[in-house]
Amino acid sequence: MTLPADFHATALLAVMLSAVMHASWNAIVKIGGDRLSSMALIDTFCFLVALPMVFLVPLPAPQVWPFLLATVTLEVGYKLALVAAYNRGDFSQAYPLMRGSAPLMVAVVLLLTGAERLGVGGYAGIAMICLGLVSLVRWRNQSPDLMAFALMAGACLAGGTVIDGTAVKRYGEVFSYIAWLQLLSHIFMPSFAFSQRGRTLVTLFRREWKRAWIGGINRVGSYALMLWAMTMAPVTKLAALRESSVIFAALLGHFLLREPFDKRRLVATALVVAGIVTLQLAR
Repeated sequence: MTLPADFHATALLAVMLSAVMHASWNAIVKIGGDRLSSMALIDTFCFLVALPMVFLVPLPAPQVWPFLLATVTLEVGYKLALVAAYNRGDFSQAYPLMRGSAPLMVAVVLLLTGAERLGVGGYAGIAMICLGLVSLVRWRNQSPDLMAFALMAGACLAGGTVIDGTAVKRYGEVFSYIAWLQLLSHIFMPSFAFSQRGRTLVTLFRREWKRAWIGGINRVGSYALMLWAMTMAPVTKLAALRESSVIFAALLGHFLLREPFDKRRLVATALVVAGIVTLQLAR
């Protein structure tokens, strides 16, 4: 796929901003004492942001709805697995494992299906990013449950990335797709959390609505930027570049949650940056 250089630059900028926003809303979920409620509050605001948007865009074409519904189903699995992982370990451990596994899964799926092809340099860059991200995890200190749920979240994330990328490339209804995806994918968690927490959720909403609002804006904005970038560059590259969010997550974990950022993490971060550069140079 050959694209103008400025299109690549625009896609790169969009994905890097998406990465910052993604790490930010995940940190907000982790900071909350009750992660299920925190996720539900963020989703409530995402739903409220998306609701007026659907009146400004046309209904997706009939052939787009299977893609939307498939992604919504994976979103439910992703969020439940993410909450479970954050309940079992440090943010700076669960997050990189979840994010690090996703681009590798995306690359494998697209390679096996023949949807996209990258050169040796492209796959080398993806491998470096994945290696750097996974090396951020303290494997000896983590429970099997944390790793299982983090990998499950990564698998759901990878599946949604492939489905959404295919949909917007094939049918081109980017803004319509974004609006309806954001509306439909943020219904389940608030409903589920209310069934589990009852009026406690309402009390928490009153106390932490500002934090939830910030998280909601970051969540909606993060994926909207990612989908927009998918119309300008290969999905495989973008999925890997978005994993630079782990760098920002490590910094947020260190400064906000007082989690360590030692030499090993510095080396892993450098490997991620090297992988990003390699990926971008591979045309």
